[in-house]
Amino acid sequence: MSQRNVEIVQVAFDAIRRRDIEALLALYDADIEFLPLTGTRVESGGYAGHSGVRSYFEEVAEVWEEMRPYAHTTRPVGEYVVVMGGCAVRGIGSGVESDDPMAWVITLRNEKIIRHRGYRNAEEALEAVGLSEPAPRTARES
Repeated sequence: MSQRNVEIVQVAFDAIRRRDIEALLALYDADIEFLPLTGTRVESGGYAGHSGVRSYFEEVAEVWEEMRPYAHTTRPVGEYVVVMGGCAVRGIGSGVESDDPMAWVITLRNEKIIRHRGYRNAEEALEAVGLSEPAPRTARES
């Protein structure tokens, strides 16, 4: 099952790179919880369901001429797949490019993606699935 989950996630990332929303939605559960690092609704709880995912990609199309998430490492952990890599983007009009490290935790159930959440780095994503210890607090943070 874990290898099958990895394959599903790889197909999903390919669909995102191609902006093939129909192919992506075929892999997402109807009640998908989509929590990217970018988008207008991230701070308010992300995007819900297929209509929310469509809204996100409509917003992306207004800002980014190109958006290419990629994986260096894909690691199955139970019902999760942790993807460590980055996302390269190019702005519309400005042509400004950026390529930042990112990580994602993708949750699957019955071969459907039920949650897709982005993280700023691999450490945050691994911590989210219980594979690393949180960073120790400094005296100022206590």
